[in-house]
Amino acid sequence: MEKVLKEKLMEWRPRQPTRWNRYCTSTLRHFLPRLELSGGRDPDDQHRLELQALLGDYRISGFPLHLPFSELRPVVEAVFSTGVHSAEASNVEFALAVYVHPYPNNVLSVWVYLASLLRSR
Repeated sequence: MEKVLKEKLMEWRPRQPTRWNRYCTSTLRHFLPRLELSGGRDPDDQHRLELQALLGDYRISGFPLHLPFSELRPVVEAVFSTGVHSAEASNVEFALAVYVHPYPNNVLSVWVYLASLLRSR
């Protein structure tokens, strides 16, 4: 799912290069299971403090999306509707992380954390 969403994001940016910040992606991926366990509420300010400490040289714009999963199309549409892909700065980088949490009876909870980053220094 993450691979498909990254490919779509690059497809939605046909005239600009799409640079991926792998460090930010791994940082975001770390937070998604915690969001699932907290029911979507930010467990505490730790989330923002960790992001700021780890990625202090960047101005980050983004957020997590939480969706039930039945098929991929609604997830792709939700990511597109954020408009994060439309950032046009020449030095913009992106991060995208996906976490799927299974529940009984084939119920899947999907988290997509999408962000754009601009180096501030």
